[in-house]
Amino acid sequence: MYSSLPCKRLLVGIAGSIHAVHVPEYLLRFKREFATEIQVIMTRSAGNMVNPQVLEVYTDGDVVDDMWGNATLKAPHIRLTRWAELFLVLPATANIIGKTANGIADDLLSTAILASPHPVVFAPGMNPAMYDTPAVKRNLATLEADGHYVIHPEELTSVTSGEYDTGYGPTTDLVLKHLWHVHMRRVKEGYWDEATAAEPESPSITGADTGVGTNLKSLPLTPVNGAAKPAG
Repeated sequence: MYSSLPCKRLLVGIAGSIHAVHVPEYLLRFKREFATEIQVIMTRSAGNMVNPQVLEVYTDGDVVDDMWGNATLKAPHIRLTRWAELFLVLPATANIIGKTANGIADDLLSTAILASPHPVVFAPGMNPAMYDTPAVKRNLATLEADGHYVIHPEELTSVTSGEYDTGYGPTTDLVLKHLWHVHMRRVKEGYWDEATAAEPESPSITGADTGVGTNLKSLPLTPVNGAAKPAG
């Protein structure tokens, strides 16, 4: 079926942050405004936060949480990452960030990230008590140096503490804007240099131009405000 949405195939990896309870809201927006098909990988701990059957309402296949338990999908860490045009990890916990930064692959999500043929987009979701630690900052810097893309969080109300804190997670609008930039870099030669050089805002792309409901040109990009320049 023909679709005017920007991305054809989006793979979303869900880790076990409390922010995972909001993932259905993200998937609904992605399905309406960004991606024609969505597949989901989740960790076992993420399954304690959100029911996989709820997520399957918004996806185009079974939610996968095990390397070996799916009889219809062999080697999901290879097949799903090759299938995807974009791979987003949301929420990205300190655990999955640390695993990726150090090349650890001990479950389906971490193995899929390591096997991905393209840079992965990470959207951290955690309390600032964790996000602001030297270890997490160091690991995020390693991800960016390795060519991955990090969506740094905005100030949101923390579910765990109830305080108005930064470092909990990005809004759906922010994620959509960053996904658009990463997607455009893949399909348009020279786009990244154009986007990061734009003043005072990134290229004049709006929802009316793209079919995406978000005002995409309101996100200025610099080499440091969103992520390092993705490789590949």
